[in-house]
Amino acid sequence: MKSSSARRSKKASRDDARTPRGERERVLISREKAVARREHALALQQAALRARQASTHTRAEVERLMGQMREANERLIVAAVHAQNLSDDAHTETAQARKELDHLMNQLRAANTRLAAIAAQAHTMAEEASAREEEYRHLSSRLLTLQDEERRRLALDLHDPIGQRLAALTMNLDVVGRNTKALDVRSRRALADSRSLADQCAREVRTFAYLLHPPLLDEVGLLSALRWYAEGFAARSGIHVVMDLSEVGRLPAPIETALFRIVQEGLTNVHRHASTTTASIRLTTTIDAVALEIHDKGHGLRASIAHPNGLLLPETLGVGIQGMRERIRQLGGTFEVEFTDHGTTVRVAVPVKAGTP
Repeated sequence: MKSSSARRSKKASRDDARTPRGERERVLISREKAVARREHALALQQAALRARQASTHTRAEVERLMGQMREANERLIVAAVHAQNLSDDAHTETAQARKELDHLMNQLRAANTRLAAIAAQAHTMAEEASAREEEYRHLSSRLLTLQDEERRRLALDLHDPIGQRLAALTMNLDVVGRNTKALDVRSRRALADSRSLADQCAREVRTFAYLLHPPLLDEVGLLSALRWYAEGFAARSGIHVVMDLSEVGRLPAPIETALFRIVQEGLTNVHRHASTTTASIRLTTTIDAVALEIHDKGHGLRASIAHPNGLLLPETLGVGIQGMRERIRQLGGTFEVEFTDHGTTVRVAVPVKAGTP
């Protein structure tokens, strides 16, 4: 095969040698054109092949995308149908909720109307209660004032007419006693007993009068009246009273009366309930107030009036304590009662200007 090619090449060379030069150039150009056409045809074939391959790939990609679009469209249709169903259900639920809301709003308006009526009634009742409370306070103040006035009147009646009559009786008995020789033994004994009874009645009447309203309270002031009362209380009850009384001077009459009554009631409660042998009274003053403290070391009223939850309610306290509280309230002061296992303490503070006329 190689030798055949070589013979053709030699023959071509000989033909070229015999062919004129211009002819050879034309042949070469023709050959180059033929080669170029073949290369162009080959390139076109390759391009067509690539195009067919690309077209096949693109067609497959398009078919894949179309399939995805069909699936997406189907899902969209299903979602739209589902959404429509949900929209219908939501519309039904919305209508039902609106109906229930309207019903609740009607009930709320009715409740507000009733509440407004109740509030108006409560306001009216509160105003009536406030008016009644004010009337009660005014009545309590008036009753305490009348009580003090009645005590003062009774004290004067006991001290003056009855005391004077008892004094006259005692003097008459003394006159009779100077001439006992005319009397027998029984008469003399009766006369001595009568004289003793007259003295005893005079002392008791004088004590009752002073307890109702001590003259010292009006004549000298609170300190002297408190000392006199504490000494008499100690003598009658056997309870030693320790006094720490600051020099407060003369106070307005309502304050002196109220503080004296509180000491009187406080020591009476000590004697009745505390089961103790000592008590203390402390009176102090500041620029614009006077303070009183009564303390004992007994068991007090705690066992009898303690509330189950440990609190001491005002309504469980006695009438005497309530009266003391009311007296101080009318003067614009504060009143406290402390019950402990170590005794009972009453604390009072009254602004001095409260009792100024």
